[in-house]
Amino acid sequence: MSDEFDEKVTTYFQKSLPLLSSIFFMLLAFIPLNFNLFYNVRPDFGLMCIYFWMLHRPDLFGLGTIILMGFISMAISSAVAGSSLLCYLCMYVLVYNTQKLFNAKSFVVIWYGFMALSLLSMLIKWLIVSIYYNQFLPLSMLMLSYLIGVVLYPLISTVLAFIQNRFIQDDGL
Repeated sequence: MSDEFDEKVTTYFQKSLPLLSSIFFMLLAFIPLNFNLFYNVRPDFGLMCIYFWMLHRPDLFGLGTIILMGFISMAISSAVAGSSLLCYLCMYVLVYNTQKLFNAKSFVVIWYGFMALSLLSMLIKWLIVSIYYNQFLPLSMLMLSYLIGVVLYPLISTVLAFIQNRFIQDDGL
């Protein structure tokens, strides 16, 4: 009985690791830093996690996970309500429809795909926030956040790949 319970807990933990790692990185982005330049500029680790897990483990990272991540992002950020959720849903749809292009490709191709899809998702978020405030907001902060995200994606994807290879086994999932 105890072995069966331990196996179920282990399986549940393995299934929840993509969500837990994504929440961890989302919270990591909101650690207060004392840099004036980076006061309002934060890379969107949620987009990085969505892109990675949708390409590598779409069976463990579904629409419910994306919605939960959007609500968590709304709770911890000061962005317009629903803008992060819409951005995450756009990324989900984009990756879902293009993931066949990235299967068995080199990391550089996957990185270029992240560059394109995250830019499109962030521009949609910018447009929604601009519509909310009834004026076009400056693109400088968005572009700086985008560039930081693009530079950090190899590091984040390496950590997520380690989590996937070390802790998520396909046995029993």
